[in-house]
Amino acid sequence: MKLLIVRHGESEKNTTGLVQGPNTQSNLTDLGRRQAQKLAEKLKLEHIDLAFVSPMDRARQTADIILQYHPDTVVQYALELSERSHGQYEGGPSSKPLEDWHASGLPFGEFKPEGGESWFEAGERVTGFIHSILNRHKNDSPTILIVGHGSVFTYFLMQAGGQDTHAESKERYDYYHPSNTAMSTLELGENGQLKLISLNNVSHLDA
Repeated sequence: MKLLIVRHGESEKNTTGLVQGPNTQSNLTDLGRRQAQKLAEKLKLEHIDLAFVSPMDRARQTADIILQYHPDTVVQYALELSERSHGQYEGGPSSKPLEDWHASGLPFGEFKPEGGESWFEAGERVTGFIHSILNRHKNDSPTILIVGHGSVFTYFLMQAGGQDTHAESKERYDYYHPSNTAMSTLELGENGQLKLISLNNVSHLDA
């Protein structure tokens, strides 16, 4: 089994410095569409059996561009892949939750906005859903495309890379955090363990 983990292309809200979340609908920018198209060209000859996609506009539009060359791929939109909920901060300046987190004295992953999720909670939600996909399809050996969001994919990729997500390290977080349309490839071994083959590949953007 192969997993292709893809963050959405640049969205309108990515350019504003405002906090995005599951209630924030934001279309791809022209650059975001070009990024997705370049990745689509790279994956044009890849056989993709299934796709699981966050229902947010930016993720759906990215997946639509990639899958234009894969009309037979079965697509499922999954709320479990939604961006982290930032609660009271959603739609506001991104500086505010950072200020409040620092003031709280809590570890980054434990800080929970009012009405939202902590990074730990959102990461476990997405990671648990991806592992449920693995359990359901482990005997089929498919290639599965998963399109979603940067922060929650960072948590999953850190775990897949053998990192302790509860150990405070901005350097490790930044290393595993995907940029727009970055693609990570993972394979499920015979021992049932995920192996990270490539991390946040953006070579398509140089094409």
